Amino acid sequence: MTRIGRWVSYLAGVVGYAVLVSGCGQKAEKPPAPAQPKETISVMVPCGQVGPFSNIEKVFAKANPGVELDWIPENMVPIVKKIIDGKATPDVVLTMGDLEMDQLEKGGMLLEGTRTKIAENALAITTPASNPGGVTGIADLARPAVKAISVPNPELNSVGKHAIEALKAAGIWGRVEKKIAYPQFAADGKEVAAAGQVQAAIAYYPCVTEVHIPNQPPAKPKGLRLIGMVPQKLYTPFWCEAAVLKKARNPKGGKRLLAALQSPEAQKLYREWNFVSSPAEGGQAPEGQGGKTPAGR
Repeated sequence: MTRIGRWVSYLAGVVGYAVLVSGCGQKAEKPPAPAQPKETISVMVPCGQVGPFSNIEKVFAKANPGVELDWIPENMVPIVKKIIDGKATPDVVLTMGDLEMDQLEKGGMLLEGTRTKIAENALAITTPASNPGGVTGIADLARPAVKAISVPNPELNSVGKHAIEALKAAGIWGRVEKKIAYPQFAADGKEVAAAGQVQAAIAYYPCVTEVHIPNQPPAKPKGLRLIGMVPQKLYTPFWCEAAVLKKARNPKGGKRLLAALQSPEAQKLYREWNFVSSPAEGGQAPEGQGGKTPAGR
């Protein structure tokens, strides 16, 4: 067969195959479309909110399919510093209180109108498990047996700011001022108390009632005794807050997350993790106090 003859035979075969396929009513398959990138909302979450936020993430994912929360848990003090120094630019930042958000707002970091209260926070008094100072309430911090008290740095932590406010309002500041040790991080306060390095510590109530571990149920801190909450009347009420940053890559997504954090589902989760101003509001009651324990706990 000549070269031309071979080409004619080949083309006839190709045409015949095309007709056969066409006659079956089938269409040539299109190449798969490239996967569409997910919408991402980046969030910086303080260590103290890891527990509730890991659950809130699941609620958000169910209501917002195709949207991914890219969240980084870190200590509150470095979060604020990194954002102000320009070393971190998340879409949303969560704080443990008002002082940290004040710092970010004064630094011009926040998108105007997005600063939002998301969960109540409160102060508690804790001691080593053996309670060597015999502390039963805030007035006992002035006792001679209490030689050292941990209060996180009030220039960097909302807990420290409001603890000092409470000690002054209780009328014992002059007797306890020289006893106070000022750790840099809020988490350090309960650690030095658990280690017996101080006789008492003032800390965030949620952080001394539960250990925040992602995707795990609440666990009790070891080596600590929760004495009770600092009376609310002694300090200005404060909340955990959230805001969208001015340099956010996804400000619209950030605003959706803020709305989700205020939803009834998210608020219920925060209360279950003891983000309350009083045990009667749904948190776990400290020793010697009445209060409801959330259902399912």
